Amino acid sequence: MKILIGTDTTSDLFSGATTQLNSTIEGLRDLGHEILVIDPFDFIQVTSKRIHEGFHFALWPKKGLSTKILKFQPDAIHIYTECGVGIYLRHFCKKMGFRFTTSYLTRLDLILKQRYGIPPFFINTYMKWFHQGGATMTVSAGIKKFLSNIGCKGPIKIWHPGVHTEKFHYNPKKKLDQNNPKFVYFGRIDKEKNLEAFLNLDLIGEKWIIGSGGEFEHLKSQYGTPCRFFEVHSQKEIDDLIQKCDVLVFPSRFDTFGIVIVEAMAAGLPCAAFEEAGPKEIITQNVSGIMGKDLRKACLEALHLEPKNCHQEAQRFSIKESVQKFLGNLELIN
Repeated sequence: MKILIGTDTTSDLFSGATTQLNSTIEGLRDLGHEILVIDPFDFIQVTSKRIHEGFHFALWPKKGLSTKILKFQPDAIHIYTECGVGIYLRHFCKKMGFRFTTSYLTRLDLILKQRYGIPPFFINTYMKWFHQGGATMTVSAGIKKFLSNIGCKGPIKIWHPGVHTEKFHYNPKKKLDQNNPKFVYFGRIDKEKNLEAFLNLDLIGEKWIIGSGGEFEHLKSQYGTPCRFFEVHSQKEIDDLIQKCDVLVFPSRFDTFGIVIVEAMAAGLPCAAFEEAGPKEIITQNVSGIMGKDLRKACLEALHLEPKNCHQEAQRFSIKESVQKFLGNLELIN
């Protein structure tokens, strides 16, 4: 099958959405499907570290883009994001009479409210307009319900991200240090990740922050004495560091899934999180993590879980299973 995927993510954007897309494309190509990716580099585009490091804003298409798409002759078109590239492809498909599918991966309503004070009503009205393809794919039952509540009427289908669990080393002899533990967050460092909720906790042991993003230097300047900060940009760097850690702390209240939870589980780390849609889709309570209203209590209780159970739970989110679900959710253009 020839599949065209339109995305506003690029390889230099450090995010779960980038990881999910790259894994999906890799899995699709392994199965023999031909993939054409349309991204911001097919457009006149700008980027701003101040807004979001690594994010490129597609403004208008470069000459010949529509010809490039028609020459590819796709059997299916999937629009992965709702920004510049997504808007262009949605318009293109409507104009050509092509059926298409979309993804809803990020609670932009919550992000923009937190960053800029924009009322969620405006963003959700836009999302209701945007997601009018043959089907909308999202990552959890909780977000599926949310989309239904804001008025998205097309079929809404679950598509769990796939994770290369084998790329995160698991030591079967791993024991959690209950006397001097290392609590860790790794991933993108931005305001909406709610990292202060973790950094302000009164915990035994150490608190580590691993990753990169717009808030890295700011948080390091505020919390760098009692907490340790590691700026990294690769999966291998993260894997090397989390081998020394005991519990992943996931304080975000907006994430629709949380790929880092699965990655941590693959390395034998239980997760402490608030009971939100993303973590609820992944964590088996009292087995691979602890969820609740009291994040400190969740952190301390997670120290008593078994690393081997966390590792086993991570295998439920394989690349193969995710890719098959994606293929089953696609719609042919005609």
